[in-house]
Amino acid sequence: MGIMKKLVAVSAFGFLSYAAFLLLLTFPTPQRMIIYCNWVQFPFRPKFSLPEYYGFGHNQVRNVRIKTSDNVTLGAWHILPSDYYRRQDIRYQNVTDTIYDDALADPSYSTVVYLHGNAMNRAAPWRVDLYKALTNRFGLVNLVTIDYRGFGDSDGVPSEEGLRSDAKATIDWLVQRNVPHGRITLIGHSLGTGVATTLAYDMTKAGTPPQALILKAAYSSLPNLIFEYRMLEIFPILGPLNYVPQLQNWVLSKLVHTFDSISRIQHIDCPVLIVYGGSDIEIPGHNSHQLFHRAIYGSDAPAPFTKHWLENDRMVKQQTIPNEATVYTSLERNPNARLVKLHHADHNNVGYYDYCYEAIAETAHWKQ
Repeated sequence: MGIMKKLVAVSAFGFLSYAAFLLLLTFPTPQRMIIYCNWVQFPFRPKFSLPEYYGFGHNQVRNVRIKTSDNVTLGAWHILPSDYYRRQDIRYQNVTDTIYDDALADPSYSTVVYLHGNAMNRAAPWRVDLYKALTNRFGLVNLVTIDYRGFGDSDGVPSEEGLRSDAKATIDWLVQRNVPHGRITLIGHSLGTGVATTLAYDMTKAGTPPQALILKAAYSSLPNLIFEYRMLEIFPILGPLNYVPQLQNWVLSKLVHTFDSISRIQHIDCPVLIVYGGSDIEIPGHNSHQLFHRAIYGSDAPAPFTKHWLENDRMVKQQTIPNEATVYTSLERNPNARLVKLHHADHNNVGYYDYCYEAIAETAHWKQ
């Protein structure tokens, strides 16, 4: 009997704790802390003003500050194209901002704006590895990576509209340095795919679409994702609500941040690449399938999105690269949209796979 009482007590405590957690999620501050995780800092005590500490060449990277329209200051890195860095031979020189601004303005070079996922900062090891891979693989590409407000050494508190302003401020900063919109490619990962899609949508709406939009490990929208998202790729924290529709709808009604990429991607007027890992259990691959479906068909699709639509749609060409990737392209509607499944990748390591870069090059029309 003592064991039964303990089991009942533990079960009751677990139920009440989970109920309290759900209640907390309906308030803006706890919701924000869970969605953005900007309070998770890694590396600890980052050396943003010393990029050489992270393996970059001396003068290869400048640490910059970008001011937003609502007076928030963002921390960012501008990484020079490897071709430019070698030709200028500036490792042993004293340089000024002019040398970096000239690289941005030079029509020989494109520029990537990289919008990272939640938690940590721009100096996280796998992000640094990605910057190096991109600039080494594509010698004619500048890379600008920002920490959103509330992340890294940036001011402020994150919010959906705040991150939208941060992304726009980055584009404005580039335009002030004579970078045309048509030479800017947006790359977003995880949380950053929502930011990148919104930015591409806003740029298209303003009549100045980017060169390309690259989405890695994307979600279709936060309302679609939250009930299947796995914390630390293990536990679907809101999964149990799938069995209680009324409670699920109540939680959705309290959601402040939506990042509704699924409603925006059809309006984006530039080449789009959606790439995800076949082993990603943090953000399931069908989110990428949904975005691809909407990108090629819009909201007036001849058939609704279903679990097996890719296999059944004769207007989608499928190409398999053995042991590496499967590539999907539309034969009729929006041939500028492409979906790539990397067979062995998971959520955070998409950028470690070679075909990812070939797909990026084909989408953005870069030389390798």
